[in-house]
Amino acid sequence: MSHLLYLLRHAKSDWKKEATSDFERPLSKRGVADAPRMAAWLVKQANKPTAIVSSPALRAYQTALVFSRALDVQVKDIYFDNRIYAASLETLKEIIRALPEQEKSVLLVGHNPGLDLLLQVLCKQARPRTDGKLMTTCAIAKIALESQWRDISDKHCELYSLSRPKDVL
Repeated sequence: MSHLLYLLRHAKSDWKKEATSDFERPLSKRGVADAPRMAAWLVKQANKPTAIVSSPALRAYQTALVFSRALDVQVKDIYFDNRIYAASLETLKEIIRALPEQEKSVLLVGHNPGLDLLLQVLCKQARPRTDGKLMTTCAIAKIALESQWRDISDKHCELYSLSRPKDVL
């Protein structure tokens, strides 16, 4: 295995709180509870992420901070990329292709529908729930990439696991 890519959809956001924009929507009570539990679960897995790339949208930012503490990644070392918010499939692939080769295990914190689409394209074996969703809030997909980051494609990716809060908590 050359690299591991962990896709993490931000934890549940609060639609009831008044935010000036979608970008500034915070985590809900459930999101605040799910994120540390999923982070603790991830820490127990083999080959845990050593680097984090995240959307700077508030709900993703808050989720990334929780995971950084659990994974011992310094907040200053999280790479916040504005392109992840509302990213297209190609934009997400560009971000992954630009990852440094020395980073062997990376956590990408983002949003749907981009993460759903990325997972469907990279891992044909990914199966949605009965409601059609793959990446529910705070879901983590572990993808093995048998090539360099710049060569990411369905030819080189294998889905190792797709774990959702209701499955592991």
